[in-house]
Amino acid sequence: MKISIGNLPLKDINADIFMHPIKYKDSIVYEPMSEEAVIGLITKHFTYDKVPEYIKDYFDEMDDGYLFSESNFDEFDLEKLEVGELIVGRDILLHPRVDNIKKFLIILRDFGGFKITGIDLPNYFTPTDPILDEILETEKRIYLEEIAELESFDGSVVYTCIDPIVVKSNELLCSYQFVVANKIKSDNVKVICCKEEEDKVIKKDINIKGTFGIILKRVDDYPFKKVEIRNL
Repeated sequence: MKISIGNLPLKDINADIFMHPIKYKDSIVYEPMSEEAVIGLITKHFTYDKVPEYIKDYFDEMDDGYLFSESNFDEFDLEKLEVGELIVGRDILLHPRVDNIKKFLIILRDFGGFKITGIDLPNYFTPTDPILDEILETEKRIYLEEIAELESFDGSVVYTCIDPIVVKSNELLCSYQFVVANKIKSDNVKVICCKEEEDKVIKKDINIKGTFGIILKRVDDYPFKKVEIRNL
């Protein structure tokens, strides 16, 4: 199974399952900025019985109920996943907690049997028993930080996409729910994002669900942005 996480599901990527805050067709959704929690839960699910005791102790301290609730990612979503390739996208690379996310991904790769692509990961664990190909507890330890509290994205929020094939520079691509939630009354709006104003034409897509819009914009940090939207 090929699982894409942190890649906009509208992009042309060969994957069986897309995981992203923007709901597109049958993709699995989670809240913006919750990638650390989601990947932590995935890692625990697939590696708990295979990791050294100190990592198992870390997993035991995780508040799964809180993480599932706050991330909007649940056990039913988790059961849809199978061991395979995890295609890591731009959202993960730009996440402020990327260093801790990388540690989860290393564990998922080395103990869960996943192939991780799209991100460079160091080698922490190598077999200490070459005959049995087992990783013993004498190996270098990987220290996981506590998963950060999840940031709230209330109000008007857009995803800053860098692919002009997905969305044109003059468009605000969105769902019908986005139009209603943001009280948009015309086909033309002004979007104020990162202290910059741009006029946009509303383009609705019936395959997009939820209350996040998409605009073409390159940023150097996490791509979901709170914005102000004004009717023109």
